[in-house]
Amino acid sequence: MSPITPGKVRNIGIIAHIDGGKTTTTERFLYYAGRSHKLGEVHDGEAVMDFRTDERERGITISDAATTMMWDDHRINLIDTPGHVDFTAEVERALRVLDGALVIFDAVEGVEPQSETVWRQADRYQVPRLAMANKMDRVGADFEMTVGSIRERLQAVPIAVQIPDGSGDDFKGIIDLVEMRYLTFDADTLGREFQSGPVPERLAEQASAAREQMLEALADFNDPLAELFLEGEDIPAETIHEAIRLTTLGHQGVPVLCGAALRNIGIQPVLDAICRYLPAPTEIPLVQGTTPDGSEPLARKPLGREPFCALLFKVIANEGADMFFLRVYSGKLESGAKVLNPRSGKIERLKRFLRMHADRGEKVDRLEPGDIVTVTGLKFAVTGDTLCDPDHPILLEPIRFPESVVSIAIEPRTNAERERFGEIIEKFQREDPSLHCKVDGETGQTLLSGMGELHLEVVLSRMERDFRLKVAHGKPRVTYRETVAGSGSGEAVYERAVGGDDLRAKVSLSVEPLAEPGAPVEVESRLPEFTLSPQLLQGVLESMRNAGEGGGVYGYAVTGVKVTLRAAEYADVGQPEIALNSATSHAFREAIRGAGSVVLEPYGKLEVRVPEDYLGGVMKTLNQRRVMVEDTGYLKNTVVIKGVAPIAEMFGYLTELRSSSQGRGSFSCEPLDYRPVPHAMIAAQHQALYS
Repeated sequence: MSPITPGKVRNIGIIAHIDGGKTTTTERFLYYAGRSHKLGEVHDGEAVMDFRTDERERGITISDAATTMMWDDHRINLIDTPGHVDFTAEVERALRVLDGALVIFDAVEGVEPQSETVWRQADRYQVPRLAMANKMDRVGADFEMTVGSIRERLQAVPIAVQIPDGSGDDFKGIIDLVEMRYLTFDADTLGREFQSGPVPERLAEQASAAREQMLEALADFNDPLAELFLEGEDIPAETIHEAIRLTTLGHQGVPVLCGAALRNIGIQPVLDAICRYLPAPTEIPLVQGTTPDGSEPLARKPLGREPFCALLFKVIANEGADMFFLRVYSGKLESGAKVLNPRSGKIERLKRFLRMHADRGEKVDRLEPGDIVTVTGLKFAVTGDTLCDPDHPILLEPIRFPESVVSIAIEPRTNAERERFGEIIEKFQREDPSLHCKVDGETGQTLLSGMGELHLEVVLSRMERDFRLKVAHGKPRVTYRETVAGSGSGEAVYERAVGGDDLRAKVSLSVEPLAEPGAPVEVESRLPEFTLSPQLLQGVLESMRNAGEGGGVYGYAVTGVKVTLRAAEYADVGQPEIALNSATSHAFREAIRGAGSVVLEPYGKLEVRVPEDYLGGVMKTLNQRRVMVEDTGYLKNTVVIKGVAPIAEMFGYLTELRSSSQGRGSFSCEPLDYRPVPHAMIAAQHQALYS
């Protein structure tokens, strides 16, 4: 692939609700760009981007997949992301390193629950985006409804730059409102060939009105265009394109296109819009970081002459060498060069660079700003690490992943596999930061925690398929937490002979609730100065944090608590940190007990869609599952029920919903927060967890 300037690079992601058509659209991109020689279909299990065996079996995207293609002299580095809520961490890591996004909406459903989730993720990272109303060929497709739902549910400013000619079986073509041309796509060439002509007379009035709306919306954000518009002058297409681009880059509006990916309609104009309206790596804000100790802010420009700086955003664990995905923000680097990992302080050598196309890679000799590649040879790096020039260190903000909410007990089927079991679990955690594993102190069970039932099911099947490790596992259960109802104090004394030394320590501390029950434990010291050395004090404060992770009265991790160290004394012999840390742990548990432990359970943001005829039965089942319904609305003949639900109550709900709606209902439950478990249920749930 010939060298191109960073200004001709587009780093984008495709994001949407599950079954929105992300992978189908990506397959068309690859086909029309000449990257694939045939169309891969998700429903046939032949999609290039769904290359994993489990993705092809399930017909869904599970993991981010990266590819590179050329279009109109631009290089597009594209990441196809999952749409299922259980894999939202994959979307999080992709949006952290991408410069723009294409958000796809089902034109029948409009904005769906996961559409809102990925939109908020893009907002958080300030990612400019385009929107596409896909599936215009489906019965019930409604372009205006889709645009309206973007405005109402996402609080965005959608600007339709195209309108469809018809919908469902009558979907014939697309009107480009910028250049006022009518586009039709040739079915015999699978949409590769398309015709551009004048807008048909029957659509002229509709197109003119839609163009006027587009120009009015753009005039609110672009003064040069506003002047021409108010004076009633003809506005050149290039002026409109530039106004759309500036509006998009300024996060003021979102251009909306339309099409039907499965029928190969409208794909090339989307590729054109990606190149025209989304930013190059040189047009994004400077990447921000700090010195490795966090004391001073630093920034890097997206230039080759700047010191090298990259973020490791994904790891793929293999039986052999792991693969590491990097986004380069500044500087150039030759293959085999050494870089610094400021988190670990380790120097690492980057051995081989590959520009990925799904599961295949093309060798690259040098990295430049804007590159998204995989590298091998790293020994100490994990997801979220910065890699930089050893002489000019910088630490970028790591990726924040959502907290896991569902757990299962797992163990190897044979003792001979136990050591390998631990190594493979460690590999999976390195690859997927939303996956957590710990040994329960009360039962000795190994608990694997993830984002949902499907997430854990995929992990277990992959252990067996890819690593030939068979594990026994229990039923999924939610991950509980503990907090406190009020303030309390605790005191503990540690006295024990260790290695011939009589160790002794006494610690007093207090706990009080924070405003947010799910917030991490906060610690502080109120000790008089010089009571403990800085090293011992730091160790005690760390023990206070660790005690929260170790569990409270019921053994669940403690959150939403502030812990204050009030007093400490120790015998200055042997290793006093052992005595202090142990006394701290016991005092913490005593304080939690005195403050009144409150068990918390995870809740999710629930949305149920069901035909109106089945509303009564569905509402009854939701009430039985402790769902708090907040809103009931209508989308054509479908009722949309929104509320908040205990995630534990939603296990197995899909089967019940399909049964009560003759298979026509659907639901989504996105982790939201933690709330107190009803007191009467605590003992029963605690018993169930350890049975």
